Amino acid sequence: KIVALNTDCSGLWMFRVEQMLQVTVSLTSGRGASLSIPLASTVGDLKTMVQESLGKPFLRLITADERKLKPSEFLEAAGLQDGDQLTAIVGEAKLAATRYAFALWCCGGDRVLTWGNPGSGGDSSAVQ
Repeated sequence: KIVALNTDCSGLWMFRVEQMLQVTVSLTSGRGASLSIPLASTVGDLKTMVQESLGKPFLRLITADERKLKPSEFLEAAGLQDGDQLTAIVGEAKLAATRYAFALWCCGGDRVLTWGNPGSGGDSSAVQ
């Protein structure tokens, strides 16, 4: 992909070539999408594209050799290559509540969202 950058006051255009990665991501139902993403992106960026393309939140991306991809990894560091096929696993959101606080998470996920009264469980910022 060629990206145009107008960074010169003289009106000259500068260009840079951005290497793209083509991957196919499929749900277990068989529905899928072919996506093109800059190689310098993260797995989280790819996950966002997949969620938007397939209309499914709470996804985990799994490689053909059954390795779960971490959202913070760069695509190249994760070992993804042009033409790879990934599986997207949809997680079901779970909700728990106390009288004054709530928590939302997906089994097998890597995040918990909490809100409400901090003294009743609404603040999970200290949890790692």
